[in-house]
Amino acid sequence: IAHVAEAGEGKGRVVLELTPSAPSPVAIAAAVRVARAFQSEIESLFVEDATLFDIAALPFTREISLSGRQRRELSPELLARQMRAAASAVSKRLVELARPAEVALQVTVVRNEPVAALAQACARRGPWNVVALADPLAAARSGVLDRVFASVPDTTGLIVVGPMAKRSDGRMVAIVEDIADFDAVVRTARRLHAETMNDRLTLLLVSDSDEEAQRMDEQARLAIGADETIEIVRARVEPNAPGVAAELIRRLRAGFIIGRFGGLIVPRHGDLRQLAAVLECPLFLIR
Repeated sequence: IAHVAEAGEGKGRVVLELTPSAPSPVAIAAAVRVARAFQSEIESLFVEDATLFDIAALPFTREISLSGRQRRELSPELLARQMRAAASAVSKRLVELARPAEVALQVTVVRNEPVAALAQACARRGPWNVVALADPLAAARSGVLDRVFASVPDTTGLIVVGPMAKRSDGRMVAIVEDIADFDAVVRTARRLHAETMNDRLTLLLVSDSDEEAQRMDEQARLAIGADETIEIVRARVEPNAPGVAAELIRRLRAGFIIGRFGGLIVPRHGDLRQLAAVLECPLFLIR
C-alpha cells in the first residue's frame, strides 16, 4: 500500500509541492482527499526555485508580460515579494479545503531546487510520505516523475495531474499491470474509495498479451471473491505505445486513478505528452 503516516505519528504526511506557477485546484483537492483518507496531515511546501533568484540578479534580466507588450526590470527583491504573495494566496486556499476536511496543515516556504527541497522535506519526517505535485504534468516535466522516485527515497507514492484536470471525484480506477501488485494497488484504492462509497470502483487489468490478461483476471476474481462493489475490466496495451495508453485513460473518464509507476501506462522512461493531454483527474502512482 502507498502508506501515509497518520497525524501525530511523526513518520510522514502528504507533502504538497507548490511553486510560483498557478497550482492545479484538482491537485490540491487530491492532496486533501488522500490526507483525509489516511487520517494524515498535509505540509504545503512552497518552493522558491533558487535558480530563478540567480537569474533575477543578472543586470540584464527583464520580466516580460504574457502579451509581450510590457517589460520591467526584475530584481531578487521584487521576485521575493511576488513569491511571498503567491505563497500567501495558495495557503489561504489550502486552509479553506483542509479545515472542513479536518486535516492538519503545516505551511513551509523554502528556497532550493524543487526535487532537492522535496527530498529534504520527506527526510525530516520520513519514511511514509506521499508527494503531490501541484503543477500540472507537462511534456517538459515528464522526467520529474523518475527524478522524484529516484531522489526522494522517503516517499511511498506520487500524485500528479495533467493540464486538463477538472475533477477529483467520480469513478475510482485501480490499475494492475502485474498481479504481484494487486494487494498494494487495490488496498490503496479501497482506502480512498471508502471516502465516497457512492462512486464506482473499477479494477483495470492491463497487460501486453491476451493470455496474461486472462491469467490476471482469474487470479483477481479469486482474490476479490463475492465482492460486488468492484467491477473488473481488462485491456491490452503494447509496450512503448503511449497513444494506446492515453486513449485507454481518456475512455475511462475516471475521477481518481491509482497505479504503479514504471509500467505500460506510466513508463519510467517514455513520452508522457499524450497521457498528460488526456488526464482529467489525479493519478496516484505507487513506488
